[in-house]
Amino acid sequence: MSTLAPHPAPGAVRVGDWDFGDFPYGLEPLALPPAGQARAGAGHRPVAPAPCEPRRICRELRALTGTGAAAAPLGVPPAHSYDQLFWFRWITGHQVTFALWRLMGRVLEELPRPDAVPGPAAMARLECYTLGYCAMLLYSGSCPRDLYQSLIRPAMFLQHRGFSGTWAPDFAQVRGLMRGRPLPWLPDGRAAGVRAAVEVQQAIHDSVAARLVPNGRSLLQQSVTESPVRPSERTAVLYDNFFMTLRGPVPDADVAAQLLRRLRAVGLDLAVNGLYPLGRDDEPEEEGSGLVADCERRLGPVLATAAAHAADLARPTASAA
Repeated sequence: MSTLAPHPAPGAVRVGDWDFGDFPYGLEPLALPPAGQARAGAGHRPVAPAPCEPRRICRELRALTGTGAAAAPLGVPPAHSYDQLFWFRWITGHQVTFALWRLMGRVLEELPRPDAVPGPAAMARLECYTLGYCAMLLYSGSCPRDLYQSLIRPAMFLQHRGFSGTWAPDFAQVRGLMRGRPLPWLPDGRAAGVRAAVEVQQAIHDSVAARLVPNGRSLLQQSVTESPVRPSERTAVLYDNFFMTLRGPVPDADVAAQLLRRLRAVGLDLAVNGLYPLGRDDEPEEEGSGLVADCERRLGPVLATAAAHAADLARPTASAA
């Protein structure tokens, strides 16, 4: 069953064709500013941003997710192969996550002091972007266990036998929040929505890990006894290289525009293929499974809301005006 199900209707929004990468389910490089151990690779922006129309993308995502006018029938074909589809999801879903972390970090950086409680608008962004990260955990990890073990995990192993998500440079900006550490303002009653979103994130992370890696041993854990590797500038380059991420002085408006383009591609993919096109591996009932199922049901609206917040930062490119 499709997660995002467009229903033609009179006056329906016409959703355009696939326009990400060179073909449906193709990839694009992501350009981000330096973060964590990552350094800028040049004194200029590494890639020019592709055309982006924030208002159109938000309108189409609302239509695709059923939170706005209904969408007209799509002309997007199914993926050529499941390997291609789930590779696209693994790389692009992570790229969306990196952009979300960057925008979350921007919100946290703008607090006047570490113990200052974010205002309502900032709190709404943090909650929205955290739920967007939850959606990307589900989206990136939607492949069957066998395909993950035969395609994705070996590719990461070939990059480095201890390849680890702890190397993600952009996670440094949000590590305290995502790991549930006691940020001074997090216990405040006004942060209840953010705390709930973080709880959902933790439940989904554990659920996806348990499904894809049932023995619970990551590549890092398997290799730590023979070749322990701490995060460094070198591991940041390895990690960025795997996920097609370049570093330079990229403004947040361009980060938001790249995020919007990826959210649109994700929305089109889900509308055509659904979240689990090959079904979901059986797993035992576990604590937090209700939170996971609820996020699966709300996946479309979460994407549309994240796009709306990103559109406030993005600016249309000249070629898309």
